Amino acid sequence: MTVRRVARFRPTREQDSRNSGAWTFLRKGVLRFLDLVAVSMAILLVLAPFVWRKWKADKVVDAWSQPMMSEISRVEKDWMTLPRLPDFTRGDEPAVKEFLSTEPLVLALRSRSAPRTLWIRRGGALVRGEDAPEAALLNTWFSKAEADQVFITLPTEMLPGEHRSGPKVVLQGDRWAVAKAWREGSPEVEQFLRNHFGPTRNFRVVMLRDGDEGRKDLSPQPWGAEPHLQGDPYWGIHSAFSIQLISNEFPGWTFTVIPFRAEGRAIQLSLRWQFALASLLALFVGLSLVLALYLRARARRKATLDADRMASMTHSLKTPLAILKFRCDTLRLGRLPPDQLDSQLIQIGEEADRLSTIIENALMAIQGPAESGPQQEVSPQWIQGVAEDLAPAFEAENRRLVLTCSDQTGKAALPSLRAALFTLVENALYHGAGTVTVETTRARKRFLIKVSDQGPGLDSMDMRTLGRPFMRLRERGKEGFRKDGQGLGLSLLIKVVEREGWGLTFASEPGRGLCATLEIQLAC
Repeated sequence: MTVRRVARFRPTREQDSRNSGAWTFLRKGVLRFLDLVAVSMAILLVLAPFVWRKWKADKVVDAWSQPMMSEISRVEKDWMTLPRLPDFTRGDEPAVKEFLSTEPLVLALRSRSAPRTLWIRRGGALVRGEDAPEAALLNTWFSKAEADQVFITLPTEMLPGEHRSGPKVVLQGDRWAVAKAWREGSPEVEQFLRNHFGPTRNFRVVMLRDGDEGRKDLSPQPWGAEPHLQGDPYWGIHSAFSIQLISNEFPGWTFTVIPFRAEGRAIQLSLRWQFALASLLALFVGLSLVLALYLRARARRKATLDADRMASMTHSLKTPLAILKFRCDTLRLGRLPPDQLDSQLIQIGEEADRLSTIIENALMAIQGPAESGPQQEVSPQWIQGVAEDLAPAFEAENRRLVLTCSDQTGKAALPSLRAALFTLVENALYHGAGTVTVETTRARKRFLIKVSDQGPGLDSMDMRTLGRPFMRLRERGKEGFRKDGQGLGLSLLIKVVEREGWGLTFASEPGRGLCATLEIQLAC
């Protein structure tokens, strides 16, 4: 005997945690992969505006800095260049005053020929500085520069009274050694910048000590002109919109260019608006992509489920309609005595009500989110009622339907089970022969419903194709099929069985008929 199990029994508690087959598992895996790709693309789209903002900010800074780059380089060059000194004897000559006005960063100078005379700047003139408080430190600077025999020396010692002074530089020539000081925000530095850029400019050039750009403990510097590098409420010390010119000859300090607040705010506002629009666009595209994939997958699942339910409902109506037609023909041909007409009409009305119930339940299942109905008791009386509904079809074919029920009861969705039992009995009636037997038994924790017939049976090859859509059996050595139909009954039955978590097994051999065993959950 050839036995083919087309569906395995699954208890109700496990129905939601298992897949119906390898294809379903593969399909779900592909859908999950597409969901993962969509989410990844959405994340990339969300991150894209931040990358774009960095690129756009760098581009704006480059466009803003290119026109002034040569001028700023000239500032650094003048700061590191030894000025041409005029000849003087007193230090207050007109030539000296003009020199100091053009070189406001000059702090002091000392002659390199004997005797070593130290001159210190006092306002717009030079005075001898042997008795000045800072004379000892200045002479130390010049002596160290002369001993090092280099053109540029960077002193690290601070002048008296200076807690945090700016950078200093000592430049040596043939006749003079000159010391320059950059005191940020001082009148001398402001005059130096005005000499280069004129009285009106839209940026500030500052000398920033390495590491200060990351400090937050620096107090605001009252320079008297915007922007304040430390403590500025808009830019602050972490300003991203700045230009830094790093000099290899001047370690420890960096020339930094910062735009004034009005221009910086206009540029930043434009960047923020563009960033906001780009972020909204990227977010919209990403969410639309995820939503589109989700809705498409959901629509496909719903369409497949609705099609299966509609086909199952259509097939379930076939036998009840045949029974209804048989009873109507009986009335029309006058085969019943007058005293049985009323009872026959009542049965026709009940059958019509049953058809309406089947259609309503099917439509509710199609429209609703659930894939299975409520679990109800499958009693011997219920199976007896199903058999009575099928009795007219057997009478029309002059066949017998034998029912053998045990005292055990099962539990299942009754509309689905009714459609499945109708399909099995109808298949035995129209494709089998002899007596059709419906038997209920218990096997472990399962409730078994066996439907068997005494037909010619099936060989092993026919058993392999049993249940495939649109597959119908042919007569051996003859043209055409054994019976009319579309070959959808058992295929739709298998879908219902897999959805509900039941078990279904076919067993047959030539000359011994076909036996179908339906396994459902035991009631207790």
